Amino acid sequence: MKRRLLTVALALLLAVLGTAGVLAYVRQADNRALAGQRAVRVLVAGELIPSGTSAAAALRDGMLTSEKLPAASVPSDAMGSIPASLGTLVLSAAVQQGELLLRPMLVTAAQVTSGLAIPAGMVAVTISLCLPEAVAGNIKAGSEVEVFDTYGPKALTLSAGSNCSPPHQQQDYGDIHTRTVLPRVQVLSVGPAASSTSGTSSSSSSSSTTMLLTMAVSQANADRLIMVTETGLPYLALLTGSAQTNVDTRLLPPNGRSPATSPPPKP
Repeated sequence: MKRRLLTVALALLLAVLGTAGVLAYVRQADNRALAGQRAVRVLVAGELIPSGTSAAAALRDGMLTSEKLPAASVPSDAMGSIPASLGTLVLSAAVQQGELLLRPMLVTAAQVTSGLAIPAGMVAVTISLCLPEAVAGNIKAGSEVEVFDTYGPKALTLSAGSNCSPPHQQQDYGDIHTRTVLPRVQVLSVGPAASSTSGTSSSSSSSSTTMLLTMAVSQANADRLIMVTETGLPYLALLTGSAQTNVDTRLLPPNGRSPATSPPPKP
């Protein structure tokens, strides 16, 4: 009987020691993964956080969790805590599970109109883009994007087409250029994707998906954004907080098309 009890006790001791060894190995693996990288704490959505939720409430109710990530992979405007001065601010749009909390996502409650938070002095404009031109659907509420336009001489017709089916250029390519229209624009919301019915095969239907993006812009930039959407070939690039963008100082003429023969502006 004593020998049996001794055997059971020894087995339990070995199990405890084995568990402790596994935990120690996991901790060491985490430390090795972060070795040589400065780690920072960031707030991450642990679940879907509805638009209009205050930052303090999201933190208090456990919807935001603190995680440690390598600093190199964290945007400069990511938040690691909620200061008391920002606790009353609310989310401008719903935050999906796993998303980092970014400072531009928080606005005053007075800025939320019909569930959409519009920054002070801005207007909201919605455009429709094909999936590749919208960074393959990786744009989310709170993202910042750069807007490009592809243009050519007046005699050349460029059109993206309503069904998002290539090719975009309906005539000879000619002398075509791409320019930056808006260097940095905040995305307020991303609408549900809708597929065009013009495709007849599975491969064509996957390329005909469109996305609705609502952006916050000034009235002057709203004019440019609408003009490019209606008469040009808009294309977006997804930005990080440290992304470098250049402003194209060339002005669009009244007809919205920039002649390809126009010389670049002098410094």
